[in-house]
Amino acid sequence: MGFLVFYPIISIGVTTIHRLSEIDNMKIECGCHCIKCGSTKLESNQVGPIEEDGYFDMHHTCNNCKTHFDHLEGEIFDSCEKCNYMIS
Repeated sequence: MGFLVFYPIISIGVTTIHRLSEIDNMKIECGCHCIKCGSTKLESNQVGPIEEDGYFDMHHTCNNCKTHFDHLEGEIFDSCEKCNYMIS
């Protein structure tokens, strides 16, 4: 039987600091919400290199409404080569 471990997410303004979990096969954890339906059930992909300050760009796919988006730019994608995402 497993148990959930919650890590703090640090938010500064509208920028969420993402980090890699040491459990769950390096799953990316964040405090983001879907920009279309507001769900927090997101699959996240790192789409850029880790910068010197530890930040990196991410794309999210909502598990509820299937919207694929860049949370910082607010852009919604119909397809994304970086994440191998296509609307089915």
